[in-house]
Amino acid sequence: MSSRATTAEDTRERIRTAALALFAERGVAATSLREVARSAGVAPGLVGHYFGSKDGLHEAVEDGVVALFVDTLDAVPLEGPVATVVANRDRAIHAMFVRNPHVVDYLRRVVVTPGSDDTRLVRKMLDTQILQTQRLRDHGIAGSRAPVAEQAVTVLVRQLGTWLLQPALDRLWQLSGADGRAPQVHVTLR
Repeated sequence: MSSRATTAEDTRERIRTAALALFAERGVAATSLREVARSAGVAPGLVGHYFGSKDGLHEAVEDGVVALFVDTLDAVPLEGPVATVVANRDRAIHAMFVRNPHVVDYLRRVVVTPGSDDTRLVRKMLDTQILQTQRLRDHGIAGSRAPVAEQAVTVLVRQLGTWLLQPALDRLWQLSGADGRAPQVHVTLR
């Protein structure tokens, strides 16, 4: 790859990363392309050059979030006892969230915020989880009597639930005047 291509890809990634942080903080509608450019340290015209429009940038941010999930899960070996594979996948997702707090904030805004009609990312995440669940079933890891889509939803809720609900518990804990830190949310489904 030429240095020019590397520079272009670096610029594109800086813009996408800045947009993710701003979309997580303010929402897509409240974030201008000019703000994204300023945050990324690029000329405003480069945002349009690389992404075409705000919707194109929004979709690139979503695709980046989904790619993080896929890359994280694909890096976990599917060999070993079922419980170990499942636990390793959950730990990998947890570690990915720790390294990428803007992803958590963006998912929380899209998934939990009342009135959010932005379902495209949720649909992409669900479709990805259905494919991942089918892959595990094909490897004999995720056997279930439930339809693959139902099983995928429970896995996604287990992996995201703690991250989406912990701020609510922290806030309730603080408002209650309780001492110390709030307990940690752990989502399990039956």
